Amino acid sequence: MRTGHRFIAAVLLLLAGCNPHQSDTPAAFISFGDMFDKTVGETAGTVTTVAFQAGGPWSARSNAAWLTATPDSGGAGDEVVRVEVTANETGRVRMGSVTFTCGSDKKTLHVTQNAGKVDPGIEPTYGPLLTDGFSQDLHYSTARLRTTSAVMQSFDIASDGMIYYTQLNSNFRVYLCWNERNSQETPTARCMTLCYTGHGSNFTLEEATDGKYIWIDNYSSKNDKGEYWNAQIISRIPVKAGATVKASQTTENYYFGEKNISVAVDIEGDMLTILGISSGRIRTYRLSELKALPVRDITLEEITYGGESGSGDAEVTKKPVVKARDASKFKPLGEFAISRSTYADGTTVSWQGFDIHDGLVYQAQGNGHADGTPSPGWLQVRKIDGTTVIPLTKFRALDDLTALKAAGITDTGYMEPEGVKYRDGAVFCGFCSKNSENVRRGTLFRYDPQLVR
Repeated sequence: MRTGHRFIAAVLLLLAGCNPHQSDTPAAFISFGDMFDKTVGETAGTVTTVAFQAGGPWSARSNAAWLTATPDSGGAGDEVVRVEVTANETGRVRMGSVTFTCGSDKKTLHVTQNAGKVDPGIEPTYGPLLTDGFSQDLHYSTARLRTTSAVMQSFDIASDGMIYYTQLNSNFRVYLCWNERNSQETPTARCMTLCYTGHGSNFTLEEATDGKYIWIDNYSSKNDKGEYWNAQIISRIPVKAGATVKASQTTENYYFGEKNISVAVDIEGDMLTILGISSGRIRTYRLSELKALPVRDITLEEITYGGESGSGDAEVTKKPVVKARDASKFKPLGEFAISRSTYADGTTVSWQGFDIHDGLVYQAQGNGHADGTPSPGWLQVRKIDGTTVIPLTKFRALDDLTALKAAGITDTGYMEPEGVKYRDGAVFCGFCSKNSENVRRGTLFRYDPQLVR
């Protein structure tokens, strides 16, 4: 590789290993400098050389095929890792990260690679975009849910391709079910139930070394309609088929000093984003910094829960005391506010889920129509400081009613937007699709990450 094609910067992480004679101390990076970010050119080359000392086994994991760390694992002692990129021939800027892990400690290098010049005589090839009509290339999956009568609220996709869904059932309980792509089998066994946690309108699936977890809103309160809103806690809950988990049974909780919140997490990118459903505030934090906060007893505002048929619990009104990490005074990495749009008749456009990936916040909006007219839906993308990357843009495929019917997705036009996720180099947008037999299923479209031309 020629020197002129290299971008080389030496970054020294001062990492001290833990005392190997202390058996009660996990192997870890004991101390290190600030998080670091790098921007490189479009040519192939070295991003940086990382030198550190580890107290035990460590790994370096990239979240992008074009970004590599060599070596990507090792043992205790002094180590040197070279981080490299391939040439960027996509015609657009791309972002990735390498996360260094030793014991419970993590350090993440964020890399942005600039786009090279595209030959004006060559038309780049893209996947389906927001501004494209419906096509089979766009249609990723339409699968059966836990119950055909309840609206899908959100989704996520595991590394093995299994799709996870939340559904609200009888207001007080949220079903988390998972199914194969395009499966028409009811996932009865692949299901767990969350009681009194909230609306289930957004969640993130985490695949950890000790199992799967979901990050979701918790400790909601029942309103006059019997609906559970105003979540005051974000919880990380183990995924276990057949389990029923009540709000008070969660053990890893986070408090942000605001009611009616929802969450999205970029595990590899080390970011957690909170959306205030009432306030419109969007705040993004370093996940590792939140995890390092001490746990303390926090008295929440008064909530009401229980008393529903089938719940087995009497109605209770109380101020719960919750063991949680208190982030209410912790400074976010970025913060901005979004306003609610309205339709021509003055009704409010519903917010329908969001995601955080590599410092970008993806947010879906819209509502479902079952009257034979297209269901309106939009997506916008912003940086964590609120800078617009993609303005509110319509899902043009929802207008193709004839094509949607021919594909067996919906014959009524009902396609309520229900979540967005950036996974495996693509943007997945979820919709609760419904047919004339009132059967609701989970439909996912797969878009090119550029989204609009």
